Amino acid sequence: MKRTVKDLMINRFVSISENDLIHEAVKKIAKDRATMIGCVVDEENRLKGLITPKELLKAVEVHEYGTIKPTFFEGPEVLHLLSSRYAKDIMCAPISVRENDEVQKAITLMIDEGFYEVPVVNAEGRVIGEINYFDIIASSIEHLKRE
Repeated sequence: MKRTVKDLMINRFVSISENDLIHEAVKKIAKDRATMIGCVVDEENRLKGLITPKELLKAVEVHEYGTIKPTFFEGPEVLHLLSSRYAKDIMCAPISVRENDEVQKAITLMIDEGFYEVPVVNAEGRVIGEINYFDIIASSIEHLKRE
């Protein structure tokens, strides 16, 4: 029997407004400690983008340390990061799964995108939780023990 996302998802996530200042978004993500991504949502909780550790580290590197890795950044990206103030300025495109999707879809997204967790949205695109690699692996271990 194939498992669905709702079998393994957690009903929590870090909600970030598009207009939160970057330092506010960082505080929200750091405070949670159970998740590593921030879900940038609109007023109706619809997923607009993600703030991942990669986006945060790039912003910190440029803003706080003033360093730029030539292979990591290109000219326009550096200028964009230097002028970024809000979550919407540093977020990446949204990726998500729905609760009735098979777990395999979440695994594929995690592998393809290099994420350890993926937001779960309902039919209206509103974030309702997330699924992460640890819960997937832990459930697989339990499944293998039963066989």
